[in-house]
Amino acid sequence: MATLIVIPARMASTRFPGKVLAEVAGKTLIQLVWERALEVPGIAGVRVATDHPDVLSHLRGLGADAVMTSPEHRSGTDRVAEAAADWSGPVLNLQGDEPLFDRETVGRLVRRLEDDASIPMGTAALPLTADEREHPDRVKVLRGADGFAVDFRRRLEGEPTGGVTALRHAGVYLYQPGALRRFVAAGPCERERAETLEQLRALALGLRIWVELAREWGPGVDRPEDLNIVAKRLAGA
Repeated sequence: MATLIVIPARMASTRFPGKVLAEVAGKTLIQLVWERALEVPGIAGVRVATDHPDVLSHLRGLGADAVMTSPEHRSGTDRVAEAAADWSGPVLNLQGDEPLFDRETVGRLVRRLEDDASIPMGTAALPLTADEREHPDRVKVLRGADGFAVDFRRRLEGEPTGGVTALRHAGVYLYQPGALRRFVAAGPCERERAETLEQLRALALGLRIWVELAREWGPGVDRPEDLNIVAKRLAGA
């Protein structure tokens, strides 16, 4: 079965409240992400899951498939699971603040999990820069020689060994339907709470996470000043 992309769009961002409706190059941030998601090849559709009526109204005015979800969700994946409760195929959780994600990489990831149902989860990553290695906000994934994630960390302690490569994690998750249900039913694990990295829950549950390699992945929007960076990148596209 084809993959449904679900984009969580929460208004109450800690560092930048209301950012999904912030304007970038004449469009809202969530509009840019939604339009780019529609260009991923081979998908069944794109759905936006929000917790605010203003976002819902805006997206439906654009003709988007948008649904209201509970404001009580602890993570974007919980919101995605509610929005995709009627979907029986793979579900891709695409961040609502990354309008420059790599469509080709996402397309490859989708095809990989659709072709191999034994892979419960997938994500994406790209090479680390020197600055990113020291930045705790740039999450790192340790990718094993077999292509699956060994660990996720905010800080690296030395160089990995044994064929493991440290990469910058890109905020996208693809779930087989059973894996998504198991993930949200489990609730946060101890390391997830300590490091605020929900992907650690999947590893604690023994869910293998395939890491698709990307050549590039544009910057997301964490703070108001990031809007100008994204606007310049869009202007040069």
